[in-house]
Amino acid sequence: MLHNFSPIQNHILSKLKNAKSLRYSEMQPEKIPNDLYNYHLQFLVKKDFVIKTGDGYSLSETGIKHVADPYTTNDAITSLFKINVITIVSRIVDKKIEILNQVRKSNPSYGKVGVMGGVVLKGELIEPAATRKLKQETGLDADFRLVGCERRIMYKAGEIFSDVMFPIAHADEYFGDLIEDSDFGHNMWVPIDEAIKNEQIDEYDSINTIVTVLKAIKDGSIYKMPFIFEEVIKSDKI
Repeated sequence: MLHNFSPIQNHILSKLKNAKSLRYSEMQPEKIPNDLYNYHLQFLVKKDFVIKTGDGYSLSETGIKHVADPYTTNDAITSLFKINVITIVSRIVDKKIEILNQVRKSNPSYGKVGVMGGVVLKGELIEPAATRKLKQETGLDADFRLVGCERRIMYKAGEIFSDVMFPIAHADEYFGDLIEDSDFGHNMWVPIDEAIKNEQIDEYDSINTIVTVLKAIKDGSIYKMPFIFEEVIKSDKI
């Protein structure tokens, strides 16, 4: 995390990114005096990036927006735009289709259950990015095929919150042993109907094309399906 924050402030934000809430002592960097640490923590509270809760501290809406897009600046709305590859891995066990799911351990989707993914690096191709993210988060290796893409623009309280391009990549073969728990989340195989349901629970934070691809995997048309591209605008206001 960069951008106008000190190393201590970035440390606090990074800790809270991967937790629903933390106690005061759980965020304190090693070898940093308490008064200096408290100064930086209270700075983040004052600037409304961190809020005090009954259990300790957590990210505010502003803080969640920052960790979702750490390059945001007040005068550069284009900095909200990024590319996140979605990795869908399927397998057949006892003639039943299963999908690799993850319970997120980081914001902005802490606690959400679904397929995983992550940021595509500058200069990185989409399919290798999918392979890298899968290995990083699960320990598995797979070769992906790009099957669709969705651009999702999200608004909160009438202001743009994020603008993300989601290439959707699929693999039905993998190698290695699954890491069930990592810093990213808890990984598990689920029946495909459950995977579809997981992607539909939160309408605001959903990606429509994931459901389309999962249904194509379920009915066996994934290899005949034309490439999908969709642009979606979502708002938290009804």
